[in-house]
Amino acid sequence: MNIIKDKDILFIINPNSGRKQYLKIKKDIEEVIKDHKIIISKSLTEFDEIYDKYINNYKVLVIIGGDGTVNSATRKIYQTKDKILAIYPTGSGNGFAKELGFKKNIPELIEDIKKGEVQNIDVLKINEQECVNVAGLGFDAYVAHDFITRKKRGLSSYIISVIRSIIKFKPFYVEIINDQFHLKEKIQMLSMANTRQFGNGAYIAPDAKPNDGMYDFVIVRPFPFYYYPVFVIKLMTGSLKDSKFIKYFKIKSDTTIRSNFNKFHIDGDPMLINSDINVKISDKKLSIIKTRNNKF
Repeated sequence: MNIIKDKDILFIINPNSGRKQYLKIKKDIEEVIKDHKIIISKSLTEFDEIYDKYINNYKVLVIIGGDGTVNSATRKIYQTKDKILAIYPTGSGNGFAKELGFKKNIPELIEDIKKGEVQNIDVLKINEQECVNVAGLGFDAYVAHDFITRKKRGLSSYIISVIRSIIKFKPFYVEIINDQFHLKEKIQMLSMANTRQFGNGAYIAPDAKPNDGMYDFVIVRPFPFYYYPVFVIKLMTGSLKDSKFIKYFKIKSDTTIRSNFNKFHIDGDPMLINSDINVKISDKKLSIIKTRNNKF
């Protein structure tokens, strides 16, 4: 444990995440500590420039943003020796932040940071791109691609995207290869989970742990339309388990995924992948502030 001082903390704010309350958040920070630095970053390119310019002068990087901003920070900070991440969640889902116990409470966050208690978190590499929360191919990625087109963010827009996706989405074929199994089948969804939830309390992998050296592989097989309400209830209550529609694997080794379905997401950020998908656990860990609400 290392005691963290005010001058050791760098805050980077994504003003486009959440409901543009960043000026109030900035004021709340300034009321708690004085000797620190707050920077507003408006793009990923600008974030990289800010990080490279300032990070060597600080011990702790506090990201004020959503899962996408956290993913960008992870990509940089876990490769930088002796640097620690903390999060003030302002995104739509905030899955990773919620799993690690970060809340929208500046005084509590600053107090946890100053205690300096740190834990090391696994980082997945998916085609060499970092993932700390959940990545997926299939229905959840289809939702992510629809959601990104919405002018309004938030839970209500996400629900609309889910309903639209239920109507339009079609199951697809996939081949999965690792040292535990080799399968080819038609599926609804495939998730690689480092933590339990997508965000908003949707627990796709209730037994996943971000610090166990494994990732949870979740295969959801096609199910009838009437089963959607059951699936959603179980998803939101963390009660999904092995059944005829869903299969869980805990994996340490590398995995190769092949499919003609190309809509994918990493930590909620939609992307298209038109090649094999290679999944592995990085040799390096992410150092993150351990909050009072952390359960791992």
